[in-house]
Amino acid sequence: MILHRLRISHVRNHGHTEIDCPEGTLLLLGENGAGKTTVLESISLLCSTRSFVTHQDRGLLQKDADAFRVEGVFTTDGGSQHEVVMEYHAEQGRKQIDLDHASLPSASDLIGQFPMVALSPQHRPITAGGPGERRSFIDFIISQVHHAYLMDLIAYRRTLRQRNALLSDMDRRPEEIRTTLDAWDASLAETAVRILRRRHRFIEEFTPYFQTAMQGVIGEREQVALQYRSTADIDPEGDAAPAEYHRLLERRFNLDLRRGTTTVGPHRDDMDILLNALDVRAQASQGQHKTVLIALKLAEHRYLDSHLDETPILLLDDVFSELDDDRLASVLQQAQGLGQTFITSANAATLNFFAHADNGNRTLKIENGIVKTLAEVA
Repeated sequence: MILHRLRISHVRNHGHTEIDCPEGTLLLLGENGAGKTTVLESISLLCSTRSFVTHQDRGLLQKDADAFRVEGVFTTDGGSQHEVVMEYHAEQGRKQIDLDHASLPSASDLIGQFPMVALSPQHRPITAGGPGERRSFIDFIISQVHHAYLMDLIAYRRTLRQRNALLSDMDRRPEEIRTTLDAWDASLAETAVRILRRRHRFIEEFTPYFQTAMQGVIGEREQVALQYRSTADIDPEGDAAPAEYHRLLERRFNLDLRRGTTTVGPHRDDMDILLNALDVRAQASQGQHKTVLIALKLAEHRYLDSHLDETPILLLDDVFSELDDDRLASVLQQAQGLGQTFITSANAATLNFFAHADNGNRTLKIENGIVKTLAEVA
């Protein structure tokens, strides 16, 4: 898949920006705060409906603007062309997405149609942060491959909110709450088990991609593995899994009622990232964290590429400041041939690595939200 043209209106410090994108690699140079990341955020909006920096659309608005607009023209691997337009209006507090001049009923309808993988300092919490960061990592990848999984996530979260609101309702008697929950929990169990099954299968499928990517970045001296850690002690593959999950919810009712929230389920699970059989969060150095994160993201691209009909777009935001020369060269070498790639850097010396890695690239300079060619800068 190729993004041919990108238009950005009133996003952060970009008033009106239009970029004709090469089919290979585009390097965006500029000082910190110049607007480089905003270009990648805009691509992320068109592909995934959200920025990889913030989930607050209002925070993307240019100062004094009341709306922003992002447009992109894509060509699929099959040769068909599509136009995506996203608009956000602060007054309504919501965004509208048009695909080929027709409004999408839901933002979720866009997920998976234009796959994208982003690597940014904003993704550090995947290896160093709490369980929610790793759950989001898993969920975003699976949702691009299996739309039914995304629908299950949406349904599960909706029912979970209702369940938690009921558990925390101090005006109801426990017997009344338990009777009401029993009807909801049967449906919640079915959905939760489907989510657990898909996550377990994903970990099994994804691990070899992760291991191969890690070897490509650093060689074979570091061994990695992934392990899903569930709060529900059941076998999700078994035919009786929904019934077992339902009984688990029943057994934990008193605990859930005391705490006013659901204490077991996919919303509380985690994925252990192991480096040389040790948990990355507790044992890894800063350099190892960076390497593992890069390997995870390269594996994400290859996994999506092999499971979808479209080659994902790769966004590398400020990774050059995160790596030493050897690892930087390894990442660039692996990125070659992955498809269309967008790279940002604040260091002009990046051109030395970039030109050596790919002589067919294009480079643009960004200054205060204005995009220029290097000839214009000179």
